[in-house]
Amino acid sequence: MPDLLLLPTALLLALGLRAARRGDLRRHAHLMVAAFALVAVRVLLAIPDLPGLLWGAGVGVLVCGGGTMALGRKALAWREGRSHQTVFPRFHRAAGATTLILLTLASTVWLMRQAR
Repeated sequence: MPDLLLLPTALLLALGLRAARRGDLRRHAHLMVAAFALVAVRVLLAIPDLPGLLWGAGVGVLVCGGGTMALGRKALAWREGRSHQTVFPRFHRAAGATTLILLTLASTVWLMRQAR
């Protein structure tokens, strides 16, 4: 039943990526933080029951997501003219793509584990 938290997470991710494509960067940030919070809640609810490999994957996704959000703050500062370092938007996009790939793989493994 707690796996139903993955459905609103997928919706928030889709809406967040759509907001970024439209140029609404503040809305993108808020939606991605909300999606990250739902993933974190799901991982933290499952921590006691997870075997070592899945525990590592869950924590890895959370660490990668946190790093992506930190880079996103720097990228937003550059876009709003509060910073002069132009490298952060590229790093944020690369880290975001990596995080989404890791989240997809971890979710697939998680759901396939329960299908057995």
